[in-house]
Amino acid sequence: MADESAEMHPGIRGRLGAWLAGIGDAASDALAAYRDRLEAYKTNFIHWWNGDIPNILPPSRLVATSSKTQVIAPRSRKQEISARAIVSQALWGHGNLTPGTAEFITGLAGRLGLNAEMSMLDIGAGLGGPSRAINHAYGIWITAYEAIDEHVAAGMEQSVMQGMAKKVPVLKFDPEAIEIPKHKFDCIFSKEMMHHIKDKQRLIKEIQSGLKPQGQFFIINYVTNDPGGQNSELSKWNQADGQTSNFWSKEKYAAAFAAAGLDLRVTEDLTEQYCTMIANGFRGLKQNMESLIAEETDPERQSDLRRALAFESNRWAVRAEALHAKEVSVVRFSGMNPNKSEIR
Repeated sequence: MADESAEMHPGIRGRLGAWLAGIGDAASDALAAYRDRLEAYKTNFIHWWNGDIPNILPPSRLVATSSKTQVIAPRSRKQEISARAIVSQALWGHGNLTPGTAEFITGLAGRLGLNAEMSMLDIGAGLGGPSRAINHAYGIWITAYEAIDEHVAAGMEQSVMQGMAKKVPVLKFDPEAIEIPKHKFDCIFSKEMMHHIKDKQRLIKEIQSGLKPQGQFFIINYVTNDPGGQNSELSKWNQADGQTSNFWSKEKYAAAFAAAGLDLRVTEDLTEQYCTMIANGFRGLKQNMESLIAEETDPERQSDLRRALAFESNRWAVRAEALHAKEVSVVRFSGMNPNKSEIR
């Protein structure tokens, strides 16, 4: 993890103030309209950070938006999980480590014609929230691959708690050495994982090999809009993220899909939707975090949550600025394996 004691990204103080105060008339306000109130926000956040009641800004209020505010689902029992994973779920919803409500994921997946007779592979599943949402909506059986041990254990526990242990098992894998069983899956899905992979060509070839004839792939990923440049936004992204993103352009992805024998049918820009989801996540964060911190009786654990809050808030503020600056985009790639079944 990056050094959490370092000074936060300058823009985050305003963003934290935005959701602390509950202000903003549009999604972009929570991320941009802050500079003239910076000092008041900073003072308010310091009060909250130290465990005091913020006393500079008016009482918080949630802003009504067309999108539902993310709220953590009630838990039947408390999971042993890192502070960062707790904060991420406070931002994006129970079982989610990245933006995207169940309605968002199932709406996109609904275009694939999924059903209970099919099978899917989720590469980079996190805690498995998106996979469980797709299974709940369409009944498709999903194998969820995740690289981080803690996420594998917690994600599998969540699948068990929701009665999906067999329908959505969460299993450990190595993203750089993955070997997908040949012609096994009707659909292969990946969300916000491939930008971290070094050997993308190999992974894309494995996706083609793992798909049944006429099987579909469905990938949401970050791409660079300046592949030849050395822009500062990408450097800030990697510094804030704690791990390196190896960005490709959407054109390079398209060429790699073609080289692997995959038929790319759809390239859809989701950047604007992601910016809105990030803003909405921060609007609901204060309510969720206050509840989570209140549940903790251990002061050290409360401090862990506050440090994780600072890290995740800074990370997503940097990402949001890169998206707004159009240095990075979120793109959905969807297509199929055009190979036909052999006639025997």
